[in-house]
Amino acid sequence: MAPTAEFCGIDPEGMGQLATSLRGAADRLTAFSQEFEGKLRQHGISTPALREIADIADWGGTQVSMLHGRIDLIKTLGDGAPELAGGGDRSSLVRLPDEMEDFETARGLANMYGNDIFVNFDGELQGEIIHNHADKVAKLAENPQAAAAFFALLSPKVRDSLPSLIAGTGSKTAKKDLAAFSAALGAALRAPALVPAFAKVRNDLVKPAGSKVAAWNRLALLKGANAPSSVRSAAARALVLDDFAKKPRQDWRAAGPTETKAYGLPSDVVALGLEVLAGDGTAVRDAFAKLGGADVKLSQTEKMKRFLDYAKSAGTGDEVADAFGRVLEAGTEAMTEKPGRHSPAAAAFALDAIKAMGPFGDGLPTVAKDSMVTIAKSYIHELASGARFDKAVYRSSGMEVPEGWIVLPGVTPAFYLSPGDTHRFLKSFVGDKRLTDDFDSTAARFRYDALTTAARMDAQTDDGYFELASTMFGDLAGLEFKATLDARGERDATDALIRDLTKNTFALGIDRIPILGGVKEAGWELAKAYGGSKLLDDWAGSFETRVEEATGNRSDFVLRLKYDTAHILHSAGYPASEPPAELISKTAGGLKTYDDLVVEAKKEAGGSDMKWERALGKKLIAYERWMDSNKKLDVKLENSSRIQANETAREQLRIWG
Repeated sequence: MAPTAEFCGIDPEGMGQLATSLRGAADRLTAFSQEFEGKLRQHGISTPALREIADIADWGGTQVSMLHGRIDLIKTLGDGAPELAGGGDRSSLVRLPDEMEDFETARGLANMYGNDIFVNFDGELQGEIIHNHADKVAKLAENPQAAAAFFALLSPKVRDSLPSLIAGTGSKTAKKDLAAFSAALGAALRAPALVPAFAKVRNDLVKPAGSKVAAWNRLALLKGANAPSSVRSAAARALVLDDFAKKPRQDWRAAGPTETKAYGLPSDVVALGLEVLAGDGTAVRDAFAKLGGADVKLSQTEKMKRFLDYAKSAGTGDEVADAFGRVLEAGTEAMTEKPGRHSPAAAAFALDAIKAMGPFGDGLPTVAKDSMVTIAKSYIHELASGARFDKAVYRSSGMEVPEGWIVLPGVTPAFYLSPGDTHRFLKSFVGDKRLTDDFDSTAARFRYDALTTAARMDAQTDDGYFELASTMFGDLAGLEFKATLDARGERDATDALIRDLTKNTFALGIDRIPILGGVKEAGWELAKAYGGSKLLDDWAGSFETRVEEATGNRSDFVLRLKYDTAHILHSAGYPASEPPAELISKTAGGLKTYDDLVVEAKKEAGGSDMKWERALGKKLIAYERWMDSNKKLDVKLENSSRIQANETAREQLRIWG
């Protein structure tokens, strides 16, 4: 019930006095009607009025019973409420919402579950009865104060073991039934505290449970409750995580196969504590800030590492690692905030997470790697900036802007990683090609957007932002490929890159248009290829040979990237003469892309023996002449396309990694 400006209160003492008075009045009416009815009958006088008086007395008797029952309910729900000041007959006034009928329903359900279903029944019948009334419990969520009353009146013994009790019936609806109790509990926890007796329930949930099994049950009930952040944090810490931070090396399994099968929840109570935090960034950050209390002298990164150390050594490690990964996603707000616009709290947590996960590299548990790429995509501004070797290469990762840093337009990191931390974090997921592809799609779009923004800035006043941005993405591509080599090994990494290039890039002579990709994705794959070819001592020469074997055609990487770069600069309005008519797209209206020219060349070569590459070469003559005639544009795109291919990552990481 929503709070109102009006006061609703009940005085149990006053109500008791009313019940006593009513009881006396009913008794007197009954005695009166009986006395006069007898006398009047002696004289043969009809007594319908006296029967009506007797009915009123009977009604009064039933109301007395109801009032006493309500007094007991009020006193129980008001347990723990401070008495109002002022003395007199109002000193025992209890503040409660006025929807007493819903409280009566809550009391009936609490009595049924606490003193009947789990006492007088067992087996399948018990499970069936639980399920038949679970929807009534779920409905209590519509009146949070009634839900609070239900849990306040429910037997603590039953309340603290509900998940195990429900699962123990073998019911096939156990998961749904537990969800009903969790929904009601969540509503009660989110509501204003108007039922004083519920305070004890709330306090119990955020105190140590006394055993791992009891803690598991409380956490299982909280898991689906969508409880407030403060409750999630306090409960997860008190029930397991504080103890874990102090003494991680012990057996944390608490649930058996019956519970885990019924609910799909982890048996490990540490994992379940993390599950309660997952999805709530505020709760995650609060829990890690306070983890272990004053007795634990660990930094936040050390706390994070403790969970993965445990996950790598425990039999329940996948449960812990999976939940921990999603906890980091929540704490970094990777799914809720936009890249380049992260809040200070989320960014600070993300910085610690990246620094903590990096040392695990490719050894990070597989189930946690999806979360790492989610964080990487959300913090693409920070990873791209972290790959820069052109400024403050000696920097340590931190929130402050490094010395001598040049801010690039469209690149807005919330913190600044060192190249070494960037490289190590990339290694945490690039060993998996599926995850690498996911990250590359984000990196490709960001590269295209950032280069376009830099080109527009340079078109107004050429401060060299386009070259600086190109260098940054060349560094990031090289750093990513170096991490891929470290994670997968040279042969696997280069084979994968060859497959991607032959699938997505026209420059390799593929005789079909790629369905996926385009200028953004192809540009990123090529940037990695340039950097990658220089990271390996003997690879540059062999790479083209292996590409020729895969495609049967000559490869010319720089060709494609140069024209893509020219298109970005021209589209952004960089000063140049008007392109010749044959380079203007009749459909789009702007400068033709490299892909457009490839399509035209293949159409023209379709009915003749002339290879399409020769037709493409003739078309590119006009492109080259136009670029050559614009010296400033030509120098800019030549430099920008080349500096995106650099071997900085390998050489610099030897010192600064």
